[in-house]
Amino acid sequence: MAVTDDAIASGRKKLEAKDLDMIVVNDATEPGAGFGVDTNRVTLLLRNGHDEQLPLMPKLEVADAILDRVETLIGGR
Repeated sequence: MAVTDDAIASGRKKLEAKDLDMIVVNDATEPGAGFGVDTNRVTLLLRNGHDEQLPLMPKLEVADAILDRVETLIGGR
């Protein structure tokens, strides 16, 4: 989910409205993150209210971190 307004609040609202376990928020206005660059900084919002902001890192590492969290969520069911 790439947003340009209050990214966390918008993400939390969408997470609850769609009854999701997790949503990844990408603030497309942040320098070095978003589209057209090789790095990204995202925040993972979880159903339990936990937010985890990942540091600025290569997009492949962001993807690996997201998949690690999904694997944890699936394993916990």
